[in-house]
Amino acid sequence: AMTTAIRPEVRIAERAGFCYGVRLAIDKAKHARDEGKEVTTLGQLVHNPGIKADLSDRGIKTADLADQVEGGTLVIRAHGVPAGELEQVRGKPELEVIDATCTWVVQSQKAAAELAAAGYTVCIIGHEDHPEVKGVRSYAGDKHVVVDDMDRSTWERVPHTKKIGVLSQSTILPYKLEEFAAFCLRRCHDLRVVNTVCPVTLTRQADSVVLAGEVEAMIVVGGKNSSNTKELAVKCADVCPATIHVADADELEAEHRDWLSGKASIGITGGTSTPEVDLEEVRDRIYALVG
Repeated sequence: AMTTAIRPEVRIAERAGFCYGVRLAIDKAKHARDEGKEVTTLGQLVHNPGIKADLSDRGIKTADLADQVEGGTLVIRAHGVPAGELEQVRGKPELEVIDATCTWVVQSQKAAAELAAAGYTVCIIGHEDHPEVKGVRSYAGDKHVVVDDMDRSTWERVPHTKKIGVLSQSTILPYKLEEFAAFCLRRCHDLRVVNTVCPVTLTRQADSVVLAGEVEAMIVVGGKNSSNTKELAVKCADVCPATIHVADADELEAEHRDWLSGKASIGITGGTSTPEVDLEEVRDRIYALVG
């Protein structure tokens, strides 16, 4: 008998799409550009190829270092920057600085400074090479340590000392922060934990995991170097083993076309740097390939 291709049910997770901080940074950059200003962003605003192309088409430039920007308008992205860099760019009279650091990250930076000033050894859990962590740690005094949420051997960097203050990168999983706080408690007498896990990341993870439990297969869309997207893929795979992480619809078509066939229901979600239009494009591509 001939097998007829089934048209899968495709569902996009609720509350997916950009986080507020990223959307705001993009809007601020576009708005300044629309006013005719020479706009440069310090680092990529998002790990998203489509948005990068759109910003570049509008004539918005990207600089990796503050030194590379002489004049015009500089946008600080949602991740924030180290304190020294912010002072440096603010000290240039010919430069207008638009600080689009996410309010959540600003709270982290302030907490780091307050804990350090109060004599706590600040211990930050996250990814050492992540721009947000580089910014937050610059406020954490000279005794601070950074440990990796995925590599427990790095936790040995935490000293045995009287006072420890714990902070986290905003996109790590809450249970990692809880585990790390418990670990630090055994090394000190006075422990302060400031919960800086972003609530948007949490609701997105919760919605995505619920969806993953209701479908046969799950597609997580977002940059391959986006930390929160990778975390999201891990969480979904725990619930739905048939989970894949793709950058976009083109990658899905090129690499996973056969994987799609025969699946009755497919869920789609994305990281905080993945716009809704990318998720819709993946849905439309699935229907085009197997619909």
